[in-house]
Amino acid sequence: MSRLFPERLAVRLSPTKLMVGEKTLACDPALGAEPWQGALAALKTLEWTRHCRVTVVLSNHFVRYAVIPWSGGLSTPAEEEAYLRHHFGKIHGERARAWSLRASEAPAGAARLASAIDTALLEALKAAFPKDGKAKLASVQPELMEAANRWRGAIPASGAWLVLAEPERACLALHGDKGWRSVQNAKGEWLTLLEREQLRLDDAPGLVLLSGAVPPTAAGRWTFRPLAAQ
Repeated sequence: MSRLFPERLAVRLSPTKLMVGEKTLACDPALGAEPWQGALAALKTLEWTRHCRVTVVLSNHFVRYAVIPWSGGLSTPAEEEAYLRHHFGKIHGERARAWSLRASEAPAGAARLASAIDTALLEALKAAFPKDGKAKLASVQPELMEAANRWRGAIPASGAWLVLAEPERACLALHGDKGWRSVQNAKGEWLTLLEREQLRLDDAPGLVLLSGAVPPTAAGRWTFRPLAAQ
């Protein structure tokens, strides 16, 4: 592989496993005070033998999300960050001060999907890929954001649920005809969480784009469309 055109590699971090391409390493979810420290410890054991550009995808266990209302009054990056931090602060309190925030692009007037990651996690990831190393950190992507970009074309104009199931957790994001409507990232069984969200929202579509789980045989009100394994 030429140094001018390094290999691109996806690395996925979760509490119990680290996936490097098609290789999987076990992680200790009880290591350290933060749920991501076991995955970082496993990442640091890797020996990079060739040049590559790495995209790190973070499990939803490590990320918080929010749907942020549109604002046309933001003109600088500082105003953007303050606006996002205000909304996460309303939900999570003072903890939001220690998070790094990012929001998706959206048409004028539409709500945006935003994510929050521990700044300490981002700094640890940068340290795991030193500048003089063969592996370079190209980007860090929350799992929901990566999935939303990957499956954007599968969401019809009428809207759909994007459901990402993991062991002991599920992330559910609803995209309607006017953009993102809701997001829930919580512990629990994914179908139970989905049913609860459906009752909370009016006129929500019944189409579910599902990743990480097998749809039930009795679909009831739902239409499930499994997404290919990532």
